Amino acid sequence: MSYPNSTVFRDLPVRCERWLAPTCVAVLVCALLVACEGAIDEGPQLHPAAAGSSSGGAGASGAGASNAASGAGTGGSSVAAGSGAASASDGSASLPARLRRLTNAEFDTSATALLGMQSTFGASFTPDTRQAGFTRNDAQRVDPVFVTQLNDAAQKLAAMAKPMVKTIAPCADAAGSESCARTFIAGFAQRAYRRPATTREVDALVAVYRVGSEGSAYADGIETVISAVLQSPGFIYTTELGPQPSAARAKLTDYETASAIAYLLTGAPPDDALLEAAAAGTLAMPDTRRSQARRLLATEAASTQVVRMVHEWLGIDRITETAKDSNVYPEFAGLRDAMKHEADAFVSEVMWKSGSDVRELIAADWTPAEDNLARMYLNGQAPARDAGHVSLTSVRRRGILNQGAFLSVYAHATETAPVLRGVAVLRRVACVDIASPTSLNINVVPPVPDLSKTTRERFAVHSADPACKSCHGSIDALGFSFEALDGMGRERQMENNRPVDSTTMLSAGYSFDGSYSDSTDLALKLADSKELQACFARQLFRFAAARSDAEAESSFMTQVAALPDGARGKFAELIVAFIGSDAFVQRGANP
Repeated sequence: MSYPNSTVFRDLPVRCERWLAPTCVAVLVCALLVACEGAIDEGPQLHPAAAGSSSGGAGASGAGASNAASGAGTGGSSVAAGSGAASASDGSASLPARLRRLTNAEFDTSATALLGMQSTFGASFTPDTRQAGFTRNDAQRVDPVFVTQLNDAAQKLAAMAKPMVKTIAPCADAAGSESCARTFIAGFAQRAYRRPATTREVDALVAVYRVGSEGSAYADGIETVISAVLQSPGFIYTTELGPQPSAARAKLTDYETASAIAYLLTGAPPDDALLEAAAAGTLAMPDTRRSQARRLLATEAASTQVVRMVHEWLGIDRITETAKDSNVYPEFAGLRDAMKHEADAFVSEVMWKSGSDVRELIAADWTPAEDNLARMYLNGQAPARDAGHVSLTSVRRRGILNQGAFLSVYAHATETAPVLRGVAVLRRVACVDIASPTSLNINVVPPVPDLSKTTRERFAVHSADPACKSCHGSIDALGFSFEALDGMGRERQMENNRPVDSTTMLSAGYSFDGSYSDSTDLALKLADSKELQACFARQLFRFAAARSDAEAESSFMTQVAALPDGARGKFAELIVAFIGSDAFVQRGANP
């Protein structure tokens, strides 16, 4: 919904005089969240066509939430039917004008940057909704639970900042003054909103300061202002509306562009250099955007964002929540953290430090795993390191799909899961759209446990059932290739006193069809496939766009096809190409 005149705020100072400060701040915050205008009073007005799923308002889910629901558990190979948005000037489809609520992680990075002290409160918020598996989702909700959590976090952060008031809001008057508060507010609001604050916004916050300091001290007023700002839509939302959101097609303002670049590449608000470029009005130029992107990609924060993208793409971010039966996998609890650390370091090394192609991610013959995990991979042998790498050439294990995180996430608590592993490869790595059993009205009945058979032998029932065979012919063929690696990734030759069989053959019309002796052969075949490279680009677009949008994604893939062969599988090159494109800065009306 839209409140063109922001009337919800007009009599706020009068109401504030009638209530205690905490109550007033709560009213202010609720009003801000409901209005969702992106600023306290004079922020950009959300065009009615752009309201709904992109607003993230309380109680509104919209089409974006449906996208999140459809992709959350599958990798989101399906995308929306289309945005219906206008085209960018280069002919590519535009994403819609929208407001995007910060993710929980972005709340923490933004609060940390604003206050100069570490915030970890976002980690305790209600989990982010996801689209295509990604937490970057323009359908993030603001519901009553989130409002309560946000209010609690804002008050605690403000209280933590209060002892530092002489540093963050210095005043020549020992007791503090309203003029000092106004000076602080003008700068603080500008940094919080990631754009220049308007006079009316500053005035409104000064009114909040008066309530907080009335009958109290200067520091109390500053604390109240900080709490209010941390809950304002200007802080918790990024806008992609342009200077005139009511237009059928709008170009992002320079400050909106700065925020879009920063949150995409670093998961944090724009730094001083990016804000200076916005103030100079140079971010409208593709070369400037590309230059800023490459600068940010060299920062440590970019490494964290690359790791997040790959982990959420493959679903291995769930490794920290994965549990195993200690009677079956007694070593797992002691190795789970090492699996997380391995995945983090491996992705950072491959996709950020060396800037390697996605093929290295899938087929690398080395690991940075800690010694205890490396010993598991080497079947008990002591690992030898070269520049921090442990060679895997002596064993049958290649790339991230054969690491503990992937193998543990896609397995059950007591056994392997060929179907989960096969579906993950098809949906997440090859972007093959596999219908869910529910959509086909199939009631899934897992094979009956049988200690006289291997898992593969039990799942052979799929090939005998015509209703299952059409899908499971491909799913199981891929999943069975991992059977030499158990439910936590240990190598095995026997299961239930029977030999394990990981040989398989895929014949489904893919470029990675063929016969495999195990998942290492599969990884090597996948690494050279056209499906992997194309799927990586698609998944990267979904992460960057913060939504699944078939039309805009198709335009991006056309752009990718025009890139040099060596750039198509590289995170940095794909991201820089997107940021430099017209589609990155142009928006159409929300359908």
